[in-house]
Amino acid sequence: MILDQNLRFGSTGAITTASTYVCADVVNLQAKTAYSATASGSLYTVSQGTQNLDIGSGTDLYVYFTVTTALAGGTNATFQAVASSSATLASGNIVVGEVSLIVTANLGVGQQVAVRVSPQQLGAAALQYLGAQVITTGTFTTGAISADLVMDIQDGKRSYASGFSIV
Repeated sequence: MILDQNLRFGSTGAITTASTYVCADVVNLQAKTAYSATASGSLYTVSQGTQNLDIGSGTDLYVYFTVTTALAGGTNATFQAVASSSATLASGNIVVGEVSLIVTANLGVGQQVAVRVSPQQLGAAALQYLGAQVITTGTFTTGAISADLVMDIQDGKRSYASGFSIV
């Protein structure tokens, strides 16, 4: 998996209540100008010109969530890739990929969740921004999650029996 700093959706910040937590950054899918990266408060919008008009064409895209501060005290979390008409993902969101209801006990530091972005839903939405959000249930004492847009995933968690050889 290759992580690109320009395709990082950022972090949710501290998770404390049952709510929708938006990763601060988005990818502008409809930019018609040359590459630009603009910061506005905590929002970082990446525009890659006409290259993004058909992002991920012919390949799978994933939003790869990583728990950076263990979630504790709450009930569960749902991880979503969303298309939106709003650069802050404040309204007009359409879910284009989701992994739902992972219990808090399974969301320790380093836990990763891969959400496949549906190309059909993304194309049909025809919205300007692609982003990531986490929806939580219950009251949390701690928690934070970051997200990246990637073309492939690797878990690095496979292990083989002693003496295993590849021929």
